[in-house]
Amino acid sequence: MCARHDHAALRELSVRYQKPVFGILLHTLSNHQDAEEAFADVFAKVWKYAGQFKRDAKITTWLYRIATNTARDYLRSRVSRRHIKVESLERSDGTTLEIASPAYLNPEESVIASVEHNRMLSMLSELSYDDRMLIVLHHLQEMDYDEVCLVTGIAPKNLKVRLFRARQQLRKLCEKNSTNDI
Repeated sequence: MCARHDHAALRELSVRYQKPVFGILLHTLSNHQDAEEAFADVFAKVWKYAGQFKRDAKITTWLYRIATNTARDYLRSRVSRRHIKVESLERSDGTTLEIASPAYLNPEESVIASVEHNRMLSMLSELSYDDRMLIVLHHLQEMDYDEVCLVTGIAPKNLKVRLFRARQQLRKLCEKNSTNDI
């Protein structure tokens, strides 16, 4: 329907996929305002290129590819990389940082999870775009390997290795940041 420039269809598409597309942008750009601007750009591109959508692919794959490319463009256009800096919060029991915070936590746990989530966003912003995108798509957006391959264009045989290396880089950042906080 968007291919025929149906405004209602575009609105429905943006509402239906707002959360996952915005999630990709926010986790990649680590900045709410940039993610909002990029979100608008994504759906402007969807509107412009709707006629080129090949019906042999899933609409989500096409949308996520537009979102990841838009995020890459935003990162390239930044004059200097901005990082979100968050005060550290070390747990005495040695537990690891969580990427996402469950909604069922009590208020104290929710604050701790929020701080940890922001800290993880900070560390994600220090990764290369490619490493960050793999972690966002697979772990935060919970895409399976096949979907990540379709969105990124990475060959299936290379994806597991690249994702493993991305996780290793993130682990090193986590270790570095926890030793800096002591």
